[in-house]
Amino acid sequence: MSGEPSNQQIQPSSVLSVPRVTADDYFPSKSQMRWLTTALLVYFGLRLLFFALKISSSVPPDEVTHFAVSRIFSKVFLLPENSPETYQYGLVTTIPWLYYWIMGKLLHLNFFGIHDLVFLRLCNIPFAFGTVYFAWRTLRLLTDDRLTQLLLIIAMTNTVMFSFLSASVSYDNLTNLLAAMSIYYLLAFFCNRSGTLLAASFLCQLVGCLMKPTFLPLVLVLMVILLANEFKKLRLLPSALSSWFRPSGRYSLCLTFGIVIGLVFNLQLYGGNIFNYRNLTPDMEVVLSPEIAMKYRTQARNMIFTMFKEGKVTKKKALEMTTIISHKGDRDNTVGLIEDFDFQIKSGEPVISPLEYIPIWVETMCAGVFGVFAHLPMPITEFKIFLVIGLMGLAGLAFLIRWRPRETGWLPAYLGVIAAFYAIFLMYVVNYRTYLDYRSIWLSLQGRYIFPVIGPIYVLSSCYLMRLFSGRSWRLAVFVAVALFFIISDFPFFLSSVTSNWFIWPSG
Repeated sequence: MSGEPSNQQIQPSSVLSVPRVTADDYFPSKSQMRWLTTALLVYFGLRLLFFALKISSSVPPDEVTHFAVSRIFSKVFLLPENSPETYQYGLVTTIPWLYYWIMGKLLHLNFFGIHDLVFLRLCNIPFAFGTVYFAWRTLRLLTDDRLTQLLLIIAMTNTVMFSFLSASVSYDNLTNLLAAMSIYYLLAFFCNRSGTLLAASFLCQLVGCLMKPTFLPLVLVLMVILLANEFKKLRLLPSALSSWFRPSGRYSLCLTFGIVIGLVFNLQLYGGNIFNYRNLTPDMEVVLSPEIAMKYRTQARNMIFTMFKEGKVTKKKALEMTTIISHKGDRDNTVGLIEDFDFQIKSGEPVISPLEYIPIWVETMCAGVFGVFAHLPMPITEFKIFLVIGLMGLAGLAFLIRWRPRETGWLPAYLGVIAAFYAIFLMYVVNYRTYLDYRSIWLSLQGRYIFPVIGPIYVLSSCYLMRLFSGRSWRLAVFVAVALFFIISDFPFFLSSVTSNWFIWPSG
């Protein structure tokens, strides 16, 4: 045997006899991916149309208020003032106003003869598609695996509370889209070092803060991640920011103008609130008189309960005061708060500790994401909650086993930090504090509040569940099991649980 190459020629027939396996031979191929993605998005759109056209206006969470405030904003060019017309819907000043302003202006485009509420519901649907799109783009920063991408699209478009909310009038829809955009553009900047991407993330963050106050903690964690990632390259950051001016003049100027305007409006809103009321989001009775604040159903609930809790009124008097709340659901909730608090105090029931609160929060949040929490409830079974928690645990285990910073970089860790920080902030700063104030677990604990980070959660879960097993058959088995769980848990679950009350529109 010598090291010289053989003169024997390989015949073409011998090459053809050995099949060559490529990535496109595996499910899904590029063609299958296109067809399946199209089918999933069409199915998603049809379900949202069904919700938008059929669901009663009294069912989606706070939709009546969001719609009414949008109509108030439609009557003025800029911003309205608090007035007797607005008192029953809460403050229209000192609040993040951009969603209402946009919806108010869109109402002027309703030339189709359909109800204004239905029109605005239809206008909200594209926000859901945008959220799915930017979650998919975020996943593409981590992997090109088509099976993983397909699983993400199935999860995003078959989460029942996300689907239901997406077809209602709610500032959550645009907030979720801006959150997905902010996260994607920041992580894309880490990959491509384009100043335009970083500027786009800044702009989305500023706009998001004008949608909902709970966008602020997301901005905080994104800024911390930016500083952590750029700590060793801080000297290069100004050059990256300035680079977007050179390749595209007008586009860069528009971004700059948008960032400046966003900063001005945020300073005007939050800076003004701190200067005038010593609070980022002042309560209605601080901005207006307590008598006027009592005209807003949610504020009346809080004020009546607080007066009873502090001993300013008796239980009997507090229950009598609830009659001024015209909304039956809020009136019943107020009575329930008073009765529950009175029972807990008299029975000496201990306060739930922060550690004891964690499993309660996780269980309730899962129920609120995979069930429908609205003015009419659609709860899920304990067994289904167990399955959801088990799936979350499996995804977390897969991340711990398969994440390799040297191979995949720090983007997965950043997504995990974003999701974890936002969830912990929501759990303790918002929900647990509310529990301590009202001694009620269910008050202000809604699954939809986690949706600003649903993209990072689903991106990581899809990515690492598909990496948990290396064998193609095992990967396909996991994909089928998870995909079926999500698909069955969405519209089939809704149709099997819904009652006729969900479709009865109020007269007038």
